[in-house]
Amino acid sequence: MVYAKGRRAGGTMGAVNRLVEIAHLQPQSRHLWIDTVHRNIDRYAKRYFLPLLKGTKFKWNRSDKVLTFESKAYCDFGSAERPENLEGFAYDYIWINEAGHVLRNESLYYTTILPMLLEAKDPQLFLIGTPKGMGLFQRMFDWGQDEERPDWRSFQHSSLINPFLDREEIERQRRDMPEREYRQEILAEFVSGLGAVFRDVDKIATAVPEDAPEFGAPYVMGVDLARYRDFTVVWVGRADTVTAVFCDRFHRIPWRQQVARIGEISRRYFNAPLYVDATGVGDPICEDLQAAGLQVEPVVMTAARKRNLIDALAVAIEQNRLHLVPHDPTLRELAAFEQTTSLSGNARLSAPQGGNDDCVTALALCHWGMSHGGGEFILGSEMVFSESIH
Repeated sequence: MVYAKGRRAGGTMGAVNRLVEIAHLQPQSRHLWIDTVHRNIDRYAKRYFLPLLKGTKFKWNRSDKVLTFESKAYCDFGSAERPENLEGFAYDYIWINEAGHVLRNESLYYTTILPMLLEAKDPQLFLIGTPKGMGLFQRMFDWGQDEERPDWRSFQHSSLINPFLDREEIERQRRDMPEREYRQEILAEFVSGLGAVFRDVDKIATAVPEDAPEFGAPYVMGVDLARYRDFTVVWVGRADTVTAVFCDRFHRIPWRQQVARIGEISRRYFNAPLYVDATGVGDPICEDLQAAGLQVEPVVMTAARKRNLIDALAVAIEQNRLHLVPHDPTLRELAAFEQTTSLSGNARLSAPQGGNDDCVTALALCHWGMSHGGGEFILGSEMVFSESIH
């Protein structure tokens, strides 16, 4: 069930009521409640769940974030920012609050959430949230409107459904807010382009893979190295055609094996030079790559440098000057990558909360290498950005 709702429409409270009802009606049923950030869990338990359970026998394990009901049903609580803590268990019901935010990380849904419903006889998924642009949440809503998908249902209500909201305040916000934001946040509409950095990314995914490189062609590599649970991503580009021709993406393998794998790719493409995101990892790791006989250009991503790289990539995509082989993780990251503004007014370029931008970073470095690192293959008469990589 998909419920797209305006802000303060009462969707979270409605989901909590329904979860508690099912837990009492179905003894020993297994539930998982997922929110955006871990620090919200105690607040939801205290403000939404526990008041409903007064007069019943229940147990709230605050340290493990488990709520056990009188019927022996239970609900585990987790967050999108700690997906590694969600895996390993099976559930009959999964409830995703703020689904517009959580499902911006599509990999979280397909690789972590969905497999946890495999053991249930009649699994059910509840998705509640305000739309946040286009993406998986929007597609799921569309599935619920499709007669050929009877297992999916979707509903949509604006903030106006809540009778306790001040209508004059809503009208004031309508006057003060940009129309697109009002349509999204209050009317619960799926609006494309809000905060998006890369647009129409599917149109550039038309290149043919070059698994057998052409001798003499100028190849370069953009490399984003894994940190914590991230992926190491390698994009190979061909500078004379401005085409990203090959991508490798991997994680959870020892560093020595990563060096060997990156080296094998470089040698396959005639000792292609590497433009490596060295932010937070320092010179030693780049020295390991150099010791393996690779040509390495370390790039420390200051805020200004990252913006220049991303802006150059966005322009190339918008002007159809870059093409790449179809690579679903990269296309998903490009579609989700956004610019947000902090409370202090500073612009920030990144993946949505809980998402990854490893593929975007590697592709941006690869594009820079193709357009500038390739010497005579510089695009146009002017540099795409002014800050030097060196």
